[in-house]
Amino acid sequence: MQYMGKRFSFHHHLAAALALVGIPLLALSLAACGGSNSVGAAVATPAIAKDALGNSIVIPKSAPKRIVSLTPLDSEILAAVGATSRVVAVDFYTDYPATMASKQKITDGQSFNLNNEAIVALKPDLVLGYNLFFKTDEQKLLATGISVVDLPNVATVEDSLGELTLVGQLVHTDDTAKRVVNGLRGRIDAVDKKVTGASAVTVYMESGTFNGQYSTFGKGSYGDDLIQRGGGKNIFAEDGDQSGYPNVGAESIIQANPQVIVTTEGAQFGGDAKTVSTRPGWSAIAAVRDKRIYAMDTNEFSRPDGLRLVQALEDLAKALHPELFV
Repeated sequence: MQYMGKRFSFHHHLAAALALVGIPLLALSLAACGGSNSVGAAVATPAIAKDALGNSIVIPKSAPKRIVSLTPLDSEILAAVGATSRVVAVDFYTDYPATMASKQKITDGQSFNLNNEAIVALKPDLVLGYNLFFKTDEQKLLATGISVVDLPNVATVEDSLGELTLVGQLVHTDDTAKRVVNGLRGRIDAVDKKVTGASAVTVYMESGTFNGQYSTFGKGSYGDDLIQRGGGKNIFAEDGDQSGYPNVGAESIIQANPQVIVTTEGAQFGGDAKTVSTRPGWSAIAAVRDKRIYAMDTNEFSRPDGLRLVQALEDLAKALHPELFV
């Protein structure tokens, strides 16, 4: 199941799922147990001024001790910045790390209903959400006096690092968050250094299907940012429909004739190279003729936190320019 993005792939469909990037797995495990906390977090200026609900973000004076995570993205960020032990409940699709996945669930897996009563009973001092997916429920929780921060949808890899920084501030583990972010930035810089000056290849990136059309990443989306940073040129870079996540017809894809096709929806949803290459009319596309169809890890591209997106950037850049990563 992908679970982060716009149409519940949280982007296109339903789907789910931290490949740890920027720092080794052991480092994240240590961070999840606590990490180094910053005592100055209470007076910090938040890395992001307002959340997705439009509310001003205020760093709490005391570190939250009972945190509820509403999405897998929130859970993975909380683990990365060292707050796992303080998380009392997570959503149904949180599956990483194992210590987070084993916690009490406050959503079901079929209808994505949020159990507000259970959340209130847990007496959380912070509820962390993402991109207005539970907007109505979050507003109800706010009305009870519970602190809720809904992380805004990211448009770039840099945005995702800002969210990591913010969550570190919110839970008073600033130092841990800074180490994670610095590690991720180092990997981003390494990719930038390799692809700078390389000829951009044209790319079609698919995240699923929708009513007979194909869901992709357009103008203002984090997928478009990944393509550009990875040394590519998005064939739908100017399509800002549905806030940068348009559904497009096969004809427009065939006409654009991309050199590379990247699928992110998973083989179970038709995202494997064989299925894509046998679609009617697609044999005329350069990427199909040259066998440059790459099925990427669904989780990396569907949960737009910095941890996932930096790994996605690396994998995408290697697919677009394998000659630079030998």
